[in-house]
Amino acid sequence: MERFKPAVTKRWLYFVLGVLWGGVGLFLCLRAYLWLRPSGLKGHLIFVVALFLSFVVGRYGLSRIAFRNLKRLDEKPEKVCCFAFQPWRSYLLVALMIFLGVSLRRSNLPRPLLAFLYAVMGGGLITASFHYFHGGLLRLKNR
Repeated sequence: MERFKPAVTKRWLYFVLGVLWGGVGLFLCLRAYLWLRPSGLKGHLIFVVALFLSFVVGRYGLSRIAFRNLKRLDEKPEKVCCFAFQPWRSYLLVALMIFLGVSLRRSNLPRPLLAFLYAVMGGGLITASFHYFHGGLLRLKNR
């Protein structure tokens, strides 16, 4: 019996990844902003500093992961499983990150600190997501 493998044309996976990373990043930034908004000017300042730092995290940290995923996709055949954009070990890392995020949210950490961490990670994901959109557009153009 043949196993079910949900195959898609790989060029669309670049955009799916961009939407996933960008969507999660936007969710984290929005949650951080909503936590900081009642703090007034101080909260806005914390948010702006976090976003600045998130650009650095996205550009020099998460972008490396994005480039590895892009390279991995480039090496795949034209029709590929829709979950093939990252190695299976990375799914364990994603599960760990979700668990960590939920644990932090339920912890006794002060909301401004938690919001700062969420905004840094969220902005970093948004920054790195642009590599996927750019890669997808390049590959659509070069088909």
